[in-house]
This record gives sequence, structure tokens and C-alpha cells, in this order.
Amino acid sequence: MEDNFKAWRAAVAEYGLDLKPEDYYPLEGLSVFELPRRFFEKYHRPVPNENEVVQKKEKYYLKNHRFALYPGAEELIALLRSKGVPIGLVTTGLLNRLTQTTPRGFLERFNAVVTGDETKEGKPSPVPYLKGAEKLKVKAEECIVVENAPLGIQSAKRAGAYCIAVTSTVDKKHLREADEICDSLREIKQSQRIKELLK
Repeated sequence: MEDNFKAWRAAVAEYGLDLKPEDYYPLEGLSVFELPRRFFEKYHRPVPNENEVVQKKEKYYLKNHRFALYPGAEELIALLRSKGVPIGLVTTGLLNRLTQTTPRGFLERFNAVVTGDETKEGKPSPVPYLKGAEKLKVKAEECIVVENAPLGIQSAKRAGAYCIAVTSTVDKKHLREADEICDSLREIKQSQRIKELLK
């Protein structure tokens, strides 16, 4: 997410906007086409062409990103797969960037992938997670969503899913709408809901 922030900051700087971390992280999960409008409106500036800003951001990201999973992600994915638990990835990131920036074979670890290209509504709408549940062929109420952003939590809860938040990018005070809050992905394995899932 740090690389995403740097890419957004570089893109909007071309229009004279000085983006701060607190302008971006609480909005993580919002449609990439909605973000430019939010950034410029906050500073009472005319909103440029959203598609143009997004293209600048994506171009910068592809040239300057460094892919790394949060600690505990590999182990959690492997554990769920070993127990036959279907897992999905729901992101507002665009498919082209995702396929170009993730390691070979990474996306194949998921039974379903939903990207920002597939849904007209981004988070906090329930649509992304409802689409994820549909692809997994389960009810949203049967899903456990792991989120790290307020809008993502709202999306999960509106879809009817149980939500565990992780404090990887924002403070706990921004994640209070989640059913549980963990300090790391490693800690998630201690969740009673996860333990029940793995029985």
C-alpha cells in the first residue's frame, strides 16, 4: 500500500496537489476512479479527468513498485488451502496492474479473484464482496473477510460477511466497525472464527 500511496502522490503532484498519507489510507478500497475526485475535492481544487489521473498513477506504480506480502500472508494462505477452505481475493486494483505486479502463480492460489474492473461500485458498496462470494459459490454470510481499511470493512459488513481487521496501514480506531481486530496476519490464526473454520 505504501507504493500505491507514492504512485497516487506522484500522479496528483503533476496537477499541483500535495497528497498526504492521511488523505489516502482511510480511503483504501475505494474505486480507483473515485479516488482522484476525493483528493481534489478535499483541497477545494478543480477535479481533472479521472481516467487521466488513474493512468498516470498506474504508470508510475508499474515503474516504481516493489511487491511484498505482509508478514504471515503466505502462511495463512497455505494453511487455508491445506484445509480445503476456498479463498478469494477482492481488490479495487485493476486486473492489468495485478497480473503485472504479483509473482508468477500468486493469483492461482485463490479460488476467485475480483478486481476493480469487474464491479461498477467499489468499496464501501457490498458489491465487490457479494461478487467474491458468488464466484466462490458460497453465501456472503458464510464468508470471513480480512480487511485493513475502513471502507473495506463497511463493504464486508454490508455484504453480510464476518470481518476481521488487521492494523497493517491504519490505527485500530479506524477499524472499529470490524467484528475483530488483529495486529498482524499471523494473529488471525488465533481467531475463534478461523479456528472453527479449520476444524
